[in-house]
Amino acid sequence: MSNENYQRAKAVFGQLVDEPASVQKQELDRLEQESPQLAQEVRSLLDYHTQQSLVLESPTPRIRTRSTLSTTYRSTAWDRFRGISISLAVSLPLLLVGLLLALWIDMQVHSIVESSLAEQLNAAADQHRDEFARWEQRRVQQAQFWAHTPQTIRHIEALAEKAKGQAVHSGDWMDEEYEEQTQLLHESLKTLAEQDSLQLALWDQRMVKLFDSRQTESVEADDSKPLRSLRVESVNPMHLSKVLGGVPKVILPNMVSLQSDGSESTAKGIVVIVPVQDANGAVIAALLLKDYGLETEYRSIVESWSGAGTADVYLIDQRGALLSKSRYATEMAESPIRAMPRSNSFMILDPGADLLAGEEPTTDATTWSRTLMANRVTSGNSEVNTAGYRNYVGRRVVGAWRWMPEYELGLAVEQEQQDAFRVAGLVRYCVYSLAIGCFAFALLGTSLSAYWANSRSKQLRDLSEVGPYQVQELLGEGGMGKVYLAEHALLCRQSAVKVLTHRAEDLSVIGRFEREVQLASQLTHPNTISIFDFGRNRDGLFYYAMEYINGAHLGQLVDYTGPIPPGRCIYILRQLCNALQEAHQAGVVHRDIKPQNIMVCNRGGEPDFVKLFDYGLVKSFAPGVSENSAQTRVVVGTPRFMAPERLNSPWLADPRVDVYSVGALAYYLLTAQLPPLVTMDDGLHTHTQVETLDLPADVVAFGEILSLCMAVEPAARPSSMLSLVRDLDELSREYPWSREDSLIWWTQHEAKLLHLVKNKRKDLAKTARIEE
Repeated sequence: MSNENYQRAKAVFGQLVDEPASVQKQELDRLEQESPQLAQEVRSLLDYHTQQSLVLESPTPRIRTRSTLSTTYRSTAWDRFRGISISLAVSLPLLLVGLLLALWIDMQVHSIVESSLAEQLNAAADQHRDEFARWEQRRVQQAQFWAHTPQTIRHIEALAEKAKGQAVHSGDWMDEEYEEQTQLLHESLKTLAEQDSLQLALWDQRMVKLFDSRQTESVEADDSKPLRSLRVESVNPMHLSKVLGGVPKVILPNMVSLQSDGSESTAKGIVVIVPVQDANGAVIAALLLKDYGLETEYRSIVESWSGAGTADVYLIDQRGALLSKSRYATEMAESPIRAMPRSNSFMILDPGADLLAGEEPTTDATTWSRTLMANRVTSGNSEVNTAGYRNYVGRRVVGAWRWMPEYELGLAVEQEQQDAFRVAGLVRYCVYSLAIGCFAFALLGTSLSAYWANSRSKQLRDLSEVGPYQVQELLGEGGMGKVYLAEHALLCRQSAVKVLTHRAEDLSVIGRFEREVQLASQLTHPNTISIFDFGRNRDGLFYYAMEYINGAHLGQLVDYTGPIPPGRCIYILRQLCNALQEAHQAGVVHRDIKPQNIMVCNRGGEPDFVKLFDYGLVKSFAPGVSENSAQTRVVVGTPRFMAPERLNSPWLADPRVDVYSVGALAYYLLTAQLPPLVTMDDGLHTHTQVETLDLPADVVAFGEILSLCMAVEPAARPSSMLSLVRDLDELSREYPWSREDSLIWWTQHEAKLLHLVKNKRKDLAKTARIEE
């Protein structure tokens, strides 16, 4: 396809990419009649690319690949049987490990769920406590505002002055002036509250009751009855004393209060008692307000708690009585629980049996003790419990509770244990089912693969020959196989031989392995690894041989020396960029630039010489060339060094994905820290820009290049490796580094670095033997 047609294909793609499928099909049908080749190119772009993957230029492909071994190789029935047998045989020794791993996973999941549950319960308890506190504070502030209006204070001062010096039990001072002041006070407060049903009571500093609006009829009926003996909402003298000391108080429904004679009574409504202060700030009286809509607000709050989700949220007083509606109220009403103790207040007691399930308690209700939660919270504790305990209907629950000393109340959040740990139970079932399935699978494997297990395992473990190469030691492992140090039997030349040992029966894997070899073998830049040979040995293993580099990859170099000096970093990156430039000009991108794929060595007297290898993820971006989307929608690569657009579009083959990786590699070399991890949020890329990270003071000048290379938007990055090399050359004026500097470093450190690499190889070989 000509460049003109390709540019036109890109323009049509840009118009159709956001259109519905029906519109795309209609336009493609029209293009098919005009130019089948153009229609095919547009269809390819729509299937496998995004706008970000379109490159500025369309180079002529220089890399040729063709299917050879991957198409001529066909496994026989016996080969397939042997492959299945080895899988079965290997599973048997892993049976015990699998069971132990299942147990460990079960414990870890339970621990994670338990920790998360504790956080949720604590958060819920804190949320409801704060919600109640805000409501209580608003109501107290409202009552205090009413109590300190000028007319309210004037009437209360008049009443207090009139009762001053009078006998506590005397009602002689309750004359017409008293009646007038109390009526004015009551009417004034009802106007402020906008509630005719408002009730109030008033005490002076001697705790003498000056007025009670609910006693008006009783006073008229029996003027000789002492005022203090007339009934009013029960108020604990201790509470009244605190109010007269300047601390407001809210008394909730069902709260048990202690009378002056030692008897107990239960408040039938919400009562707010606030101190009344004169102009000098001195408390002159305590004002009680009730029956102005507080009960409706309170009921709405506490009922919404238990009506949301599966948790039971309720208030409890210091005696252990329930102050709000129970989540189990409906069940208890439909199926009355005979054993439940009856009293004016519902006590939070442990029945010792699940009453809702029909279980019968083994002890009399009068002997039941408080639940664990009721005991702890009424003792003033704020805690969380995920181990489980029985609640007041006998269900096993987990919970969190908060004691609120300022209100003398406790707040509890409880959830049935079975519901709380449902996820952990499901995971436990899946894990142990998988372990049992693996056990049955392993038993079947042992009956089918006794002979082949020994021979095939020995072949992989004791590999000594690969084609004409004599294997010496294991160098490393990749995604598709192992790399060995080997020597050519006739040439006596050391080589690195990569052997495809995993999923050898998968033709797609063989094809990818073959493609890696063919692409890499046609790249000729000195900083690209050279390929010597490719084939399949007599045991059926695919392999290719490449030049052996006696050095260290960049990850090992950073482990040895720490952050690389900026000048040396430029010296290394320039060689890498030049190697990638050749690949990009040939129409392919590497897509897996990372420290482990770049060797640095002292080669033929050239210190800090770079070699780029592992073209396993290479992909063509030439016009008209596209791979099957089913094979490219899986994200492959190293996330820390991967361009963010590839997480959402793994098939992208834009050279700028390599530019991003080079920037990430530069950041790693300069700081000895992994580059920031790219995350996804609702389909959008969320990425920490490099300039927001702390760079060492001596490399701050690198910040501009790093931010450009690692930009989230591909269009913001340098358009080519040549452009990046020019930027690096410009920066090298500030950070000079010469071949002589590299030569001095390698003279001082080569022996130690190679010794470190050799030890790592020994550790790798030892680990491989253990795993096998």
